[in-house]
Amino acid sequence: MASSQPYGDTPVGVIGNDDYGPAIAARLAACGYRVLYGGLPGSPAVTRGQRLEPASTPTDVAFECSLVLVAVDDTEAMRNLLVGTPDRMGMGAEMEPGSVIVDIGARTPRELQALLGLLGTRGVALVDAALIGGSDAAAEGRAKIMLGGYPDSVEIADKVLSLLGHVERTGPLGSAHAVAALMGYVEAAHAVARDEALALGRACGLTPEVLARMLSDASLARASNVTRIGRNADLARRIARDRGLSADIIDLAAEKQARQRSENR
Repeated sequence: MASSQPYGDTPVGVIGNDDYGPAIAARLAACGYRVLYGGLPGSPAVTRGQRLEPASTPTDVAFECSLVLVAVDDTEAMRNLLVGTPDRMGMGAEMEPGSVIVDIGARTPRELQALLGLLGTRGVALVDAALIGGSDAAAEGRAKIMLGGYPDSVEIADKVLSLLGHVERTGPLGSAHAVAALMGYVEAAHAVARDEALALGRACGLTPEVLARMLSDASLARASNVTRIGRNADLARRIARDRGLSADIIDLAAEKQARQRSENR
């Protein structure tokens, strides 16, 4: 399916350090966009195609693209991408005023506001997006996408993100990552409750087959994406600490995971 590009033939940029980056880049290229992909050290490679071009550096992506999707979780790495390091110019200094960066990472609203402040003097906008369903869902255009930020910038980002799946606009900057964090919080609570239910069931003499059948539901099917759930749960903890609120379930889940890792050594 081809799509008309909001910037003519100007490429859409994608930068990533995990499997989301190549999946997003390949999907957009398959939908007719010219895509420039900048992989960070350790990120999966992409296959060059007619509409998909690997870039030498993230700065090259920023220089050519008016819309850049960045799938980087670590906030310090994201900050270095935007403002640069002693060895490399930052994206914010290379993008034209009016450009939009879509942050597909894992940040608190306060962290996102700080990043926006770094870009504001250049007239570059920042929106936050959270992709639910895994990289395979994004590659096949069936992800659920939360999108937050200023309306004008959200409108631009939506045109591209809608090719990855169904977009839900969540409100101001930071709201999309916050929603994903809350979903992770609930999933972590489900995981803790399920583990305890399994232990109780075994103590009652229930067989693994019966337990699997009785406790199987949609939430258990989602448990396969453990890394993403854990990432969002950790973000929920950080948001809670930012706001001085409790996140007891997340702390309990973290303690349980630590014990399990210790026992497996």
